[in-house]
Amino acid sequence: MKIIQASTMKIFSCKLSIFLLLSSSSNGFISSKRRINNINNSLTKIWSELAQESDPALGHIEKMQESTGRPYGDFLDAGTGIYSLRWIASLLNRYSNPKEKLHISSFVAVTADENFQRNCEAKAEELGVNESGEVLVGNWAAGYNGMEGEELCKSKMFDTILCDYLVGAVDFFAPFFQDQLFHRINQHLKPGGVMYLTGLNPIPEKADGFADVFCRVTKLRDACILLARSRPYREHPTEWVVRHLELTGLKVVDVQTFKNKYDYTKISAQIRAAKSTLPFISNDELRDTMKKQIEELDDECKEACEKSPGGEFELGFDWVITAVKEQ
Repeated sequence: MKIIQASTMKIFSCKLSIFLLLSSSSNGFISSKRRINNINNSLTKIWSELAQESDPALGHIEKMQESTGRPYGDFLDAGTGIYSLRWIASLLNRYSNPKEKLHISSFVAVTADENFQRNCEAKAEELGVNESGEVLVGNWAAGYNGMEGEELCKSKMFDTILCDYLVGAVDFFAPFFQDQLFHRINQHLKPGGVMYLTGLNPIPEKADGFADVFCRVTKLRDACILLARSRPYREHPTEWVVRHLELTGLKVVDVQTFKNKYDYTKISAQIRAAKSTLPFISNDELRDTMKKQIEELDDECKEACEKSPGGEFELGFDWVITAVKEQ
């Protein structure tokens, strides 16, 4: 296994996907479709800011795929979003010819959110790739090991599987299923196939210098989510992911990390995510207290960024892990 740390900044530093977290009604804290739509509309701008145009992690995946000498073939995006779907579209535009070494034949994109399924289907049509694949809605835990629900992708097999920030989202959509996730998805990987995983290493409890303010932002954001009777995402370190991939029987061949840098634009997205939960905190006094905490911490963030060299500071990293299923 090769482990590399890249100095390139991970531009898409925190795919928190608060858009999905608050737009899903699976946990019952949103009581109507109208409220869901209101949240979707209010968070559309946040999503667009979180999804960036370039990503060294996906660039690294392309280099890894080229090094295998294998085509992408039948492609599964196991936790899709507008961002990864746009990347798949770029692969289809470049490698749709069967004679291409990296030929991509078709794709299946999976999301656990019905509203987001419609968004992805519209995006696939806009990108001109809707005829090359399909967007499914479902939960990887459904129908597995006696769990309720219809099994996703039953009998379907893929040459390439992408788990793009999927591990961190599992605790919201399928709590406590993380230890079974790779076993479940590995059922759909062909012998000789490749699984690519991306994620955010957990933000530490505290950090030295100006970076500590972002640690506090993430804690306050998650506290607000919990008070709104929802579940925050739970990111996992590379060691955990590698260990569970190997327990699944996959061979981890590469681990690469990309250092993250945060400026006020990136931090403020998390501040707004915290603010978006306030209408769903039922206790007036508690809601007002959290609002005050958010505003005070927002001021600290501005001050920290103003004092930081270049208006930004370094904290943590995103990771890309490549695993193969031996023939």
